[in-house]
Amino acid sequence: MKRVKFRTVLIPAIVLTGIGLSSIYSAGGWVYFIRQLLWFLLSLLFFYLAYRAEKRILITFSPFLYFLAIFFLLSVLVLNHGPVKRWLNFGPVSIQPAEFAKVFAILFLARILAQKKKFSFSLSSLALPSLLIFLPAFLIFLQPDLGSALSFLAIFAFLLYFKGLRGYEIVLLFSPLFSCLFGLSLTSWVIYFFALALFLYFKASITQFLSGLGINSFFGLLTPVLFNNLKDYQKTRLLSFLSSSLDYKGTGWSAFQSKVAIGSGLFFGKGYLKGKMARLEFIPNRHTDFIFTTIGEEFGLLGGAILIGIFLYFLYNLLRLIRGLRDETGQLVIAGGVGLFFYHIVVNLGMVLGILPVTGLTLPFISYGGSSLLANFLLLGLMLNFALKED
Repeated sequence: MKRVKFRTVLIPAIVLTGIGLSSIYSAGGWVYFIRQLLWFLLSLLFFYLAYRAEKRILITFSPFLYFLAIFFLLSVLVLNHGPVKRWLNFGPVSIQPAEFAKVFAILFLARILAQKKKFSFSLSSLALPSLLIFLPAFLIFLQPDLGSALSFLAIFAFLLYFKGLRGYEIVLLFSPLFSCLFGLSLTSWVIYFFALALFLYFKASITQFLSGLGINSFFGLLTPVLFNNLKDYQKTRLLSFLSSSLDYKGTGWSAFQSKVAIGSGLFFGKGYLKGKMARLEFIPNRHTDFIFTTIGEEFGLLGGAILIGIFLYFLYNLLRLIRGLRDETGQLVIAGGVGLFFYHIVVNLGMVLGILPVTGLTLPFISYGGSSLLANFLLLGLMLNFALKED
């Protein structure tokens, strides 16, 4: 049975990587294909080491790995001097520490939460885990990489849910952030506020209802004040992130061209290596963040639906690993990993289809990028380790 579970998780991941390699060749050519193939071989080594490691040692050293990731995130900010500070250069190789920080945060948070036998929606229970998730998210936000920073919230939400918090409590915990985002538009904020009030009225206690509305009112009113104190280029960058159509010649260009390319693929697509929009460089980052555009143009709606089906099968089998697992640390490692994969898949596809803001997030196992692929297989090895191996 364990062998079956192992295969139903690893094989879809390898199939997705194979689809990614063929799409990278189509969109970027031989050079990117060879590089990604080498990263894939190294990723299998990472997967093997993570799967074979002793769980006891992984848990013991999880704080060290977490703070090592924090050290590298700080190094990125100190050593880089350009407007974008995301990579550490080691000769010809560049590594993006944010990708590994997500994995080590999951491991450490799983340990911290599993040690809490009495856990509730209270300051004493949530203070330390919130701080540990906020610290790397804030450092990544400074790079700036808002998409990756928000991925920590998705990880945290999944961890808290599987730790036992109710859905409305998680919504209440994150509601100040939503209030800030909706506060950029008075109409949107009023609609959000009444929806929140209605939701809390039926789900929360009187204390949670009143405190939730009070805190959200404060952050909603604070947003215009903070926004008006930003410089013009900061306002433009923030608004273009939330709505790419406002920056048609910048981030909006990629989203618009992506939708045109995917639409031109119709139901069956134009055929492999025949996607003119992607291959003729109408779309920046066509082999990285916008790799799904190449798949949609060359294999059409049918190819895109099959790819999404493989992702759903992969996530379903990951969730099945939790069933019957008695080790709470293992349950939480898997839950955090599912949350991270789910967030990347939904946000990347939403970005490419023009539904969500352009964030620069990779599509797991598909997009070109060594750090992303290494981190994905490292996380997968840890999840299978905690799910299938005995203590």
